[in-house]
Amino acid sequence: MLQKLCLFISFALSINTYSQVWFDVGLKGGGGAGFVMNKELNSDARFTHSPGFNNFYGGKIGVNFGENFGIGFEVDYGNHVYGFTQAEVVGLDQNLAYKYEMSFKRLNISPLFRYTNEASYLELGPSFKMLSNQLISDEAYPNSQPSAEDVMSQRLTGLVFGFGGHMVGNETVSLMMGLRFSYALTRLNSTETVSTTFPFTNYSDISSPSSVNPLDAQLVIELNYSLGYFARASCGRRTAFLSF
Repeated sequence: MLQKLCLFISFALSINTYSQVWFDVGLKGGGGAGFVMNKELNSDARFTHSPGFNNFYGGKIGVNFGENFGIGFEVDYGNHVYGFTQAEVVGLDQNLAYKYEMSFKRLNISPLFRYTNEASYLELGPSFKMLSNQLISDEAYPNSQPSAEDVMSQRLTGLVFGFGGHMVGNETVSLMMGLRFSYALTRLNSTETVSTTFPFTNYSDISSPSSVNPLDAQLVIELNYSLGYFARASCGRRTAFLSF
């Protein structure tokens, strides 16, 4: 999938080879909900999705080709929580539901292809997350859970899709707002737990392993500053960088 995405981006940029190249930098941040994507959660009535809150902040450098196409190189830092409720836990009150949460901090790097049309944009690209401070919180059996760093991955590779539009500003400084969705293509389960029933270890009747893939839906605010552009002299032999 990532190879096809790279080919698509290369094709899109190739048709703009002779367009004006301009640059921008930006600050961005946002927050939203995190969901656990797992077949047991979707099929077993004992489990209910309980979205966790996630947020991030960071910056970007953009290289743009003409008015429509560009690539933004983003680096950001965030906090993520994913959870669900579990009912009918063996050995506990069968009338109560208990919350189960997985959380971590992460450093993310994303090269995103962006298409801009007038005041709106679409973005698509891969994300590469490096995880730290993994934690597990289980209301049912708080003292019986394994170390989160042992059962949760250290890295996640995913796909980002977003869209939004221009709020206020001018050609130099602008404020953008949009929605972004990020799905992890790799498992949150570590390599040591892919053959276990994690995170459903409280249920002895669940015997087949399944993957845990986080999905994030976030509101994103982005403040951009245009640095300038390369312009070719009329003689066609010299190129200069012009600031806005």
